Amino acid sequence: MTGKVRRVILRQLAAGDGSRFGRPYLPAEVRREAGCSETEVWEALWSLVADGLMYLDTAGQGSGTDNWQWRLSADGRRIAEGGTWEPRDPDEYLDRVRREIPDLDKLVELYLTEALQSFNARCYLATSVMLGVAAERAFLVMARAFAASTTSGAPAMAKELDRPRGNYFALWTEFRKRIEPVRGSLPDGLADPLTLDAIADLIRLTRNEVGHPTGRKIDEDTARVHLTIAPMYLRKMQLLTDFFTDSTTAVYA
Repeated sequence: MTGKVRRVILRQLAAGDGSRFGRPYLPAEVRREAGCSETEVWEALWSLVADGLMYLDTAGQGSGTDNWQWRLSADGRRIAEGGTWEPRDPDEYLDRVRREIPDLDKLVELYLTEALQSFNARCYLATSVMLGVAAERAFLVMARAFAASTTSGAPAMAKELDRPRGNYFALWTEFRKRIEPVRGSLPDGLADPLTLDAIADLIRLTRNEVGHPTGRKIDEDTARVHLTIAPMYLRKMQLLTDFFTDSTTAVYA
């Protein structure tokens, strides 16, 4: 319910210049539209303030709150307008991921959720580390599906997966090597070189470099870019997983 209430608030504020602070005004309007309790409305309002998505404009009224206005911040307005993967709206971000990737691995979703929570806590290094773990997990699920399939190169990939190693980027490199001879047979350009290179960079930057005590720092813009790219990567990994799984099922059906 919290995500729905937050979206109702953002949408109502985006429709006008602001809304008055008191109970009969915005809180009452949101409660009617969202079908929730007044407590849930106030919790959502203050959580949006805490996230930097809205603020109270006192309009020079001092301690008299009657004419105070709830207003969207720049980030809040961008979220209300929609159309992008906006990590400052984690509920909508995750809902959209679930819609686009219905079979999203539960561990991938867990790590992605942690990445979003870290981003909204302004812990951008932690964001990238958690996102890197999510990327690794999604890749590993796909690699195992490939190794179990009837695709050329699968037995060699299975051996690579059995090797003890601490560097998933090296395993990714091995996957690229095995998949290259059959890349043209994959549907919808799932393994086009540009996509594969972008995925490799995401894993390398978010995990292999940031996940070790190198002193490397991640700023908000970089973390935002990584979170914007991540859904495309996760969808590609899921589509590849489905393809390899379906091809194996078809042989043994």
